[in-house]
Order: sequence, then structure tokens, then C-alpha cells
Amino acid sequence: MELKTVRSEKILRIYPSGPIDSLSAPELLGFLQSRVSAGDHRFLFVCDSIPYIEEDGIYLLLELKRTLEKQGGCLAYCGWNEESHLILGLFGLDKQLPIFRTPEEAEVWLSAIHIEDNRTGLLVGLNQTLRQEKPLKFYSSGSSSEGRAGVAKSEWIPEVRTLPVGSEEFSSGKKLEGNLARMRKDFTQEKILYCGACSSRLRIRLVGRYKCPSCGIQFDVNRMGGVRYLEKLLQ
Repeated sequence: MELKTVRSEKILRIYPSGPIDSLSAPELLGFLQSRVSAGDHRFLFVCDSIPYIEEDGIYLLLELKRTLEKQGGCLAYCGWNEESHLILGLFGLDKQLPIFRTPEEAEVWLSAIHIEDNRTGLLVGLNQTLRQEKPLKFYSSGSSSEGRAGVAKSEWIPEVRTLPVGSEEFSSGKKLEGNLARMRKDFTQEKILYCGACSSRLRIRLVGRYKCPSCGIQFDVNRMGGVRYLEKLLQ
């Protein structure tokens, strides 16, 4: 997987290119952890170059969320294609993760989040998800002892919905495991394909990365049965 980054004020835009699978997931996690250690706190994943996401990618998104909650940081997503968005919705991640339609909407949300200096977590915002574009007035207040008189300033941000930590969406570990088990069963059915380079008959699973034993060419198979070769085929 290729990673390109662009910094916009305090926000680091990350442009992953390639599927999120067992090979790329550890790379993405290691990269984000290194950026948090280097002092970055706000991240935006622009996902329009991710063709599909596998089971390891689902675990990656959950691990990224846990890592940032622990170390202090926030991560937003935008640009998922229809197939990936469907997979995220299957596991309820479209409601647990802050997913936006455009980078601009995501950056408004990221800029409005107050992060603790000691990197122990976020004061607000990690459990919020964009629901509508109707404006909501957001207040930044003082300590709890000051009460409502401590309101210092206000600004307009897109309307968000806070998910209680004890809600069903955050206590769905068993449900997630069950969905992953069904997903694994559906995606591991054997299928016959013919190598595009040497025409060898291959028996493979529906989703994953493979290497032809005859000619050695590598290729990815997505959940729709499409094949993407990692090397240019000889004409």
C-alpha cells in the first residue's frame, strides 16, 4: 500500500492507495502510531483510492480508534466507495466512526475537537458522528465549577450526535465477532479462476491476495470476484 500525506494547519491528511488487508493493516497502524509519537493529533483518512476492505481492515479500524483514545488524538474518514461503506455498515462502524462525505466537512469536525495536552484522551468528540448538515451552535465552556457562566465563546459546526459509551453500538463485541464469522464463511468459498498470465487453472478463495504457483504473478481478488494484477501482464 502507498501512503501520501498532506498537512493542512494542524490536520494531517493521509491518502492510502490499495486494499486494506492482512499486509497493509499493520503498516497503517504502525504509521499512525509513529505520527502520534511525533506529536500529530488530528488525522484525516481520504479513502477514495481504497478499492475494498477485508476482515483485517475491520480490526484495523477498531484498533486505530482504541489507539487514539488511549494516546490522545482523533481520526476522521471520507471518500469510502460504495462497497467499503456497505462493509462498514454491516459491522456498525458507519455509526461508530466519524465518516464524512468531503474532506472539508471532516476538517471542520477535526478542528473543533479539543485534545488534552498529555495525550491521555480527548475531552470531546471521539464518540461523535456526523448525522446531518443542519448547523448546531457549539459552546466552549470553562470548568464545571464555573457553571453556565463560564461559557467563553461559540462557533458553528455541523450537527453531530453523541453516542453514549454504554450504548449498544459500543457494547457490540459479540455481534461484531458473529458478523466477522459469517463474513469469513461467505468470503472463503472456493472459486475457480484462470491465471491471466499463463492460463493456469487456480482454485482460490473469493477474497484475498494470491500468487500463481506456475508463473509467480501476484493478484488481488475482491469480494465481488474482480481480479487486480499487481504486475503488468505481458501482451
